[in-house]
Amino acid sequence: MDERARHLLKSLIEQHIAKGVPVGSRQLARDAGLNISPATVRNVMADLEDEGYLISPHTSAGRIPTHVGYRFFVDALLRVVPLSAESNRLLIHRIGFRAPDAEQVLHAATGILSELTHMAGFVRVPRRATRILRHVDFIALHEREVLAIFVTDRGDVENRLIRTEQPFAAAELAQAANCFNATYGGRPLQDVIHNLQRDLRQSRHEMDRILRSAMELGEEMLEEDQQRMLIEGEFQWLDLPELAGSERLRELLAAVRQKRDLVHLLDESMRGSEVRLFIGEESGYAPLSDCSVVSAPYSVDGEVVGVLGVIGPMRMPYQQIIPLVDGTAQLLGRALSQSG
Repeated sequence: MDERARHLLKSLIEQHIAKGVPVGSRQLARDAGLNISPATVRNVMADLEDEGYLISPHTSAGRIPTHVGYRFFVDALLRVVPLSAESNRLLIHRIGFRAPDAEQVLHAATGILSELTHMAGFVRVPRRATRILRHVDFIALHEREVLAIFVTDRGDVENRLIRTEQPFAAAELAQAANCFNATYGGRPLQDVIHNLQRDLRQSRHEMDRILRSAMELGEEMLEEDQQRMLIEGEFQWLDLPELAGSERLRELLAAVRQKRDLVHLLDESMRGSEVRLFIGEESGYAPLSDCSVVSAPYSVDGEVVGVLGVIGPMRMPYQQIIPLVDGTAQLLGRALSQSG
């Protein structure tokens, strides 16, 4: 693509992002800052349309970018601006460098992303399969009821009420917990579940029913990982002219409720260390074909544990969204590193 075509494409996309309407050749010739006629602009735009960068909506003589045009714009024409001092101060205030509760800071991150972008903010909650089991406690509540409590190295706490066929003394439960922790404590949760399945396969002892219930609790924790995604602000899509009232919006809202495919897409974003963009059809997920996803992984103690970002229309101010998502991911990682 020659320099003139690049300049006109950049100008057209910036105008479309700002105003949300198709851009005509006369307007583009006037606003692009080049001393060329509308006829010349029309020829260049026709070539760009033939090459797949632009499309002419049937209701207008103007043109809008395709996902291919947006991709070229982001990769070759965009100049990302640094995160503004005001946005940085707001992120620090809302997320901070120290969080007393991990769940609280995750919700804060999604909320501030949605608030600042007027789009849907999301975060993939850290996976727990690699979390280390710190300890398990068994507490007698009633004569035949035991509370099993799982605690991981990152502060996850899960509990389950177990009903037994015979009563157990507190000393017996303490001994069982000590045995459990001596055998399985300090191991990744995934390994604990695997080893428990093996060790309890042939057992029929009543005390081992408690251990088996603890194993099932751990399995539930891992199963929840498949859906652990927070998303806030999805109803802001109702205000977007590209989506409002469309069948695509209904599909998108259904996808948010169902989550599985979205979580899979977000897991793909965790494989790199930088901001990633899925523009339109690039996601391979039909409900997102009219949208863009801007995501960035976040790390805790040097390990990538999740990803956050925004979902909005392809017509978004990428030069502002990209540094905002990146900055939020960095602050979230620092806050979570301090909260564990």
